[in-house]
Amino acid sequence: MATEKFEHATFYLTREQVNEIKELARKNQISRSALVRMIIREYLAKQVEDKDK
Repeated sequence: MATEKFEHATFYLTREQVNEIKELARKNQISRSALVRMIIREYLAKQVEDKDK
């Protein structure tokens, strides 16, 4: 969502990960940027979950 405020963060991906993202986006007919945002949200939610344990 364009109105969400995000902190700046850097995520480094391997070429294989980038290709997997491209393929998933193509199969699911969504933009790569939307897919990356979903992956990052999932990653951050898992970090919070692990931190709470």
